Amino acid sequence: MNFDRFRTQVAVELDLGCTDISLWINDFNQPFIDFIIDQQRKDILLQELKDDALDLYFKGLHSICNAIFNISEGNHSWSVVKLYYATFYLMRCSLATRGIAFLKNKNIYSLEMKVGEKPVKRNRGRFNGQSVSGDHKSTIKTYVDIVGQNDVLQTNTVDGKLVYEWMMELRNQVNYRERVFHEPDMKHFPDTLFDLNTVKDQIEIYLNDDSLVYCFDETHCCIAAPLKLLSVVKDELTNFYPGCSLETTKVGTIDAMLSKTSLPNYTTFRSLYNF
Repeated sequence: MNFDRFRTQVAVELDLGCTDISLWINDFNQPFIDFIIDQQRKDILLQELKDDALDLYFKGLHSICNAIFNISEGNHSWSVVKLYYATFYLMRCSLATRGIAFLKNKNIYSLEMKVGEKPVKRNRGRFNGQSVSGDHKSTIKTYVDIVGQNDVLQTNTVDGKLVYEWMMELRNQVNYRERVFHEPDMKHFPDTLFDLNTVKDQIEIYLNDDSLVYCFDETHCCIAAPLKLLSVVKDELTNFYPGCSLETTKVGTIDAMLSKTSLPNYTTFRSLYNF
């Protein structure tokens, strides 16, 4: 199966002489583990990471916008899943803006773009009593460890859990544990998001919530927290990658998707994707 893989991953593979992905795990595992960043590698990989970061940002943005559209149409169950994935993409993007790429070779590794750095295995150990495995837990633990209290969403909890853990649990509940989606009943979000006449006003409230009260409220967290993270990461991205912008076609996709909500007419919201 052919698909567009992360540029940083491909660049490391090519640097080590791997041109056949089927050989990457067995023939290049030790060379990868021994990979050390020098100045030339740093210069090359940083540009690849900048472009990866922009792509990750769009994945997070699109997931949030699509969830808002779906909720406004009365479809909330799959929106929970999309919003969780949005936070995952945005955590990865935020780490990228700190010069940290995620790479794979049998295990999941991070690689910081500093001279002398080597891959660090991330799918190991425990986090809040659970073993760390897979992309999601590895990302959350790495993000929490590296960003810590510099992340506004780690300054409080939801029902005693970190926002990211709480959203993962809600995703797991809706996607795996509950036997049925509950549409047309409205759940997981405030009523104002299910109404095209009020969704724009509710999103404005979230984006203007400097106190973060909605981010840590169970009724609002699933949408308020990803929106806050999107706003923060957008600033991180544009500082990390000056002059970056989303393609006109991508901006048009968001405009068309949310046209009925009037959100593209809200300057603060539009600035999250038209830059």
